[in-house]
Amino acid sequence: MAKILHISKYYYPYYGGIEDIAQTIVDKLKPHHTQKVICFNHKNVATTDIVDGVEVVRVATIGTLFSQPIPRNYTSTLKKILDEFRPDYIHLHLPNPVVTLSLLNLGWGSAKLYLHWHADILGQKFLYFFYKPYEKRLLLRADKVIATSRIYMEHSEVIKNFSYKSVVVPNVVKESKFALCDNDRDEIEKIRQRFGGKKILFFVGRHVAYKGIEYIIDCDKLVAEDCVFVVAGGGPLTSKLKAKALDNNRIHFIGRLSDRELSLYFRASYLLLFPSLNRSEAFGIALAEALYCGLPAVSFDIEGSGVQWVNCNDHSGIVVENSNTEAFAKAIDKLLKDTEVRDRMSLNAHKWVADQFVADKAFGELYTIYNLPPKPTADRVNASIVLYKNDFEKVKVLVQTLRKSPIVNKIYLVDNSPVIDKRYGELEATYIFNNKNIGYGRGHNIAMRQTLTDRDAAYHIVMNADISFDPSIINNMVEYMGEHPDVGMLMPKVFYPNNKIQYLCRLLPTPLDLFGRRFLPKKVMKKRIYRLEMRYTDYNKIIEVPQLSGSFMMINTAILEKSGVFDERYFMYLEDVDLTRRISKYAKTIFYPAVHIVHEHHRGSYSSINLLFRHISSAIKYFRKWGFFSDPYRDTINAITLKNTSL
Repeated sequence: MAKILHISKYYYPYYGGIEDIAQTIVDKLKPHHTQKVICFNHKNVATTDIVDGVEVVRVATIGTLFSQPIPRNYTSTLKKILDEFRPDYIHLHLPNPVVTLSLLNLGWGSAKLYLHWHADILGQKFLYFFYKPYEKRLLLRADKVIATSRIYMEHSEVIKNFSYKSVVVPNVVKESKFALCDNDRDEIEKIRQRFGGKKILFFVGRHVAYKGIEYIIDCDKLVAEDCVFVVAGGGPLTSKLKAKALDNNRIHFIGRLSDRELSLYFRASYLLLFPSLNRSEAFGIALAEALYCGLPAVSFDIEGSGVQWVNCNDHSGIVVENSNTEAFAKAIDKLLKDTEVRDRMSLNAHKWVADQFVADKAFGELYTIYNLPPKPTADRVNASIVLYKNDFEKVKVLVQTLRKSPIVNKIYLVDNSPVIDKRYGELEATYIFNNKNIGYGRGHNIAMRQTLTDRDAAYHIVMNADISFDPSIINNMVEYMGEHPDVGMLMPKVFYPNNKIQYLCRLLPTPLDLFGRRFLPKKVMKKRIYRLEMRYTDYNKIIEVPQLSGSFMMINTAILEKSGVFDERYFMYLEDVDLTRRISKYAKTIFYPAVHIVHEHHRGSYSSINLLFRHISSAIKYFRKWGFFSDPYRDTINAITLKNTSL
């Protein structure tokens, strides 16, 4: 059983659409996994309680600002849970800026991060401007993005670029919430009689701008048929809406309802009015619940919202032009007059939701991502290439070369360039545009994490964009690694375009090796470089090497899961040295001269001051991590390598 930490804004018994979904997910995963929940409390007191057998930690809040709870000691509480519970997965419901900042500040170790994307942040644009970079960092680091509908995912400016790691898990209707009790039919009839036996046009939801409640009030003057408009719920606009409807005798505000009352009102009503206006309404869980209860809906056409999926036009209800009050009123009148059509839609509505939006049928992807899929086929290979202002034609040829190997599965093109090149999207590869230079290792990590999460390849190749090779080398390298399961990383022989060999088999460096070869006279460093680059070998034998080059690495993904991906503290340079030595603790890191590639190798830090400083910065970070002058592992592995490879 895996351990899952769920992070929600609030949690049951607090009622809200996201909170209801969070509880449903916890309930459905409970038989299979150990779970814990952290959320905000709506009061200034921290509590821990048990809900249906699952521990729920509620962090005290001192109030709200721009709809965001302001917590006390949230980061320290989250850190304690992460340290003690040590989750395998973190399931974070978004939007939730405070939690985003806390997680990025803390990190989460080896846990897989799943972001449940309920909606984009469309309001508070000034504040979102400052939050957006942190949201992007979280998305880049996440292992999965869970969208509530494909429509919303494809239209979201934020998550549409992460479709390569997205799955669709619809919001669901909790069937038990709407089960009829023995005396419910009497209660339903009482509700109808409360409003004079007239047909009830029902609305439920928060009283906020995007819900479009003012259109219901405006419809009162246009709907000719005899009926009443019943508005449930509450919110910041309640007083204003009541004032607008003051002279409208057919409009009734009834406040917030309990779950049972809501179920009764759905069944007592004739139509659901759902006039939400924009993509702030990402799905419409109340809409799905009403349809499940057999209540047809009239809604607006919202481009890019899951509402378009939930309410099927002329099937479960009627969808009209957005913000068109006259069209909305005409649709209401049509269904008020034609009870036969309304009753047909009622049957359709229940069946549609029962087939699509109840947990056992809608949670297929959720169950998949929380239960390890089969182990990858032994000969499948993924590859990643990080781009920065590259020549498109050369990259195109490289992708075509990879595709000539029948065992290559996915190719990730991770573009750190400042401007998108849409031509990459036409190649037979997954194109990921980052809109900024996030670094070499971090770019490859996006792809490697996806390989580890999807478990769809036994090997992952990290490669530069400035290389060329015969596609047969991939099969050859995979065969070798398959025959030698103790090998974690494999590097081919590497040549310059002029056929001169590149001496990329190296010992682990000392500070003198790195700084001396760059700043001291070659005459002084000649012997050390000769030794560092293992030039005393003939580069024609298979040898175990402490340091392999990131220009082309084939990595066993089972070993990568143990060692971890690139250390993202290195923007560029030495991330390959760091990864090689971490992998070498679990498996062999092998130079394999039976195959070769051609690498242009521009040596950018020798011609660019900026890259030189990047190189120096990475070297300092490397030696601070592993030791400047005292590095026992370096001394031991270098001594063993020299002994095993000396001529």
